[in-house]
Amino acid sequence: MRPATHRAAVAAIAALLLTACTGYPSEDAAPANPFDLSNAERLQALQAIGAKANRPERSRFALDGDCRLRVTRSGGDAPADRFEHVLRPGQHVGISFDKVTRVFEVHLLSEAGTGGERLGLLLRSAQWMQASQADLLVQLMIRDCRAMVEPADKPLAAA
Repeated sequence: MRPATHRAAVAAIAALLLTACTGYPSEDAAPANPFDLSNAERLQALQAIGAKANRPERSRFALDGDCRLRVTRSGGDAPADRFEHVLRPGQHVGISFDKVTRVFEVHLLSEAGTGGERLGLLLRSAQWMQASQADLLVQLMIRDCRAMVEPADKPLAAA
């Protein structure tokens, strides 16, 4: 190989290596801040969690413009389960741990505290991180839906 050809080949390989090493892999990218997301983006994140949280069981979610959350759980040993609720102020999300199955369960609750009725099971996951992410996403959906149902300008009382 001639010296000029050899130098050109080395330069091309070096350029290829440098371009391949720039930036971070996408899996190392910082996750989006759920507080900065829209409800549509939160729904996408919740879908991703529901797809992988407790295989082979799968949770699917839909959120209408009137803040009606539809949940469909299917697969696994459990029969298919569906429910829907309009997300309203005062509702809450709770996480429990089933010691028998060793799985975290994320529930929509009628209210915060010990008196809250379980309205429906959102998802199951063996991983605390997935359960707590789902909890936060739905809490934020409830918060932002509240802003949709409460009037921004409350009328002043007549004097």
